[in-house]
Amino acid sequence: MNLDLVLLRFINSFAHRSSSFDASVSFLADLPLLKGALLTSILWLVWFQPYRNQETRRELVISTLAATITSLVLAKVIRSLLPFRLRPIHDAATGFTRPYYVSSETLWNWSSFPSDTAAMVFALAVGLLIIYGRWGWLAILYSLVVVGIPRIYLGYHYPSDVAAGAVLGGLFAYIMSRDEIRTPLSRPLLSLSQCYPGAFYCAFFVLTYEIATVFENTRQIIAVVSKLFR
Repeated sequence: MNLDLVLLRFINSFAHRSSSFDASVSFLADLPLLKGALLTSILWLVWFQPYRNQETRRELVISTLAATITSLVLAKVIRSLLPFRLRPIHDAATGFTRPYYVSSETLWNWSSFPSDTAAMVFALAVGLLIIYGRWGWLAILYSLVVVGIPRIYLGYHYPSDVAAGAVLGGLFAYIMSRDEIRTPLSRPLLSLSQCYPGAFYCAFFVLTYEIATVFENTRQIIAVVSKLFR
């Protein structure tokens, strides 16, 4: 038995014992406020908090957001290119025990590998790790406990799906934080924030809101538009 299945079955061994606990995990995993909004709100704090190196920190905020979007899109591209992988909740061969209140129809048409949610959240977390140093490890721990493990527990993903998404997001956050990428990427946006602060912060808010919700509204708009063109 491979490690992926061992970890899945261990985490799943606690499922379907308490309806209250299962409901709490489901609520935790699907709540945008906890899934992404808390981490993006910390980026707002970084942006406005006065520091001697405030411009560098703002550059890191921009590179982190760019890495988040890039890793999310790339995770979806990888998912579409790789063979379809059933999620644990749909794969009878895993012996998965479905928690209370989790529908067997959940995410039925979506491949499991890699986790785009993990890619997004860990890109944010690694960005905060780069900004805050050792305190940023709290963001990593938060992403694992609040986002990663609950999605395994509910059968949305295998541990390897979450791990691959986390590596993808963390890697892009690190790469895009390098001076040779971060500085040319952020300079036009920093200039825009000074010349047109109203327009910039309106767009900044919408962007962080969409990231917090894993671009749910954007995906719905794209789906409707694609249906109209068909």
